Amino acid sequence: MTDPREMLIVMDIAQRARMGQLRSTGATVVNFASNLYNLEGSTDDPKRVPDHLGVAWKQLLIDYGIADTSPCYVTNAGAEGSHPAFSVGGHMTTNSDGTPPAGGICYLMPLCFWHNNTSRDRVSFTHTATQMLQLSGYMQGELAATFRMRLPSLEPYAILYFTNEGWKTKNLSNEHVQRLGRGASRALGGGEPASYYLLFRRDPDTHALTYVNEVNLVSYMAGN
Repeated sequence: MTDPREMLIVMDIAQRARMGQLRSTGATVVNFASNLYNLEGSTDDPKRVPDHLGVAWKQLLIDYGIADTSPCYVTNAGAEGSHPAFSVGGHMTTNSDGTPPAGGICYLMPLCFWHNNTSRDRVSFTHTATQMLQLSGYMQGELAATFRMRLPSLEPYAILYFTNEGWKTKNLSNEHVQRLGRGASRALGGGEPASYYLLFRRDPDTHALTYVNEVNLVSYMAGN
């Protein structure tokens, strides 16, 4: 049975999708000079970006050619602890309350452990180094499965579904989607009877997802 907290997260994703579009998730190198704040609650952000699945945030910066030997970007006083070592990739936002702006954009830049600390939340950070990563589609506290669902793909549909093994996701072709009406377990490859699913259509140009429908399959999955 699904964790009620996870179901609330999934329902929030569905509601956002009904109201518009879910942005795909990616990383882009940008130059950004304005002051930034620690993004609160980013610990649970899954470490998954296209072509860099499972890569730590510090390594992600290095992989994109950012600050492999540079110190912590923050120029505010940091006399204690680890400053100015480049210890982690820190999630940053332009919002002083520590929340990501509308649209799910946040920034990733080199930080030391001292500045990447909850005691420095809501402190305006100045920085002279400006090259960093802009992360799109950020959703605070998101499940790893929903994050993976929103990654770019050549397939026109994405599905999020729940089985006895937990939440899973799969990219689907038009043919697979047509088979959903004849039994979702067949369309999902069999062997994993789904009790619930959410279906999304992917824009071929932007990879953004729009809501299609959701189905509770508990009553008719048996034997499919």
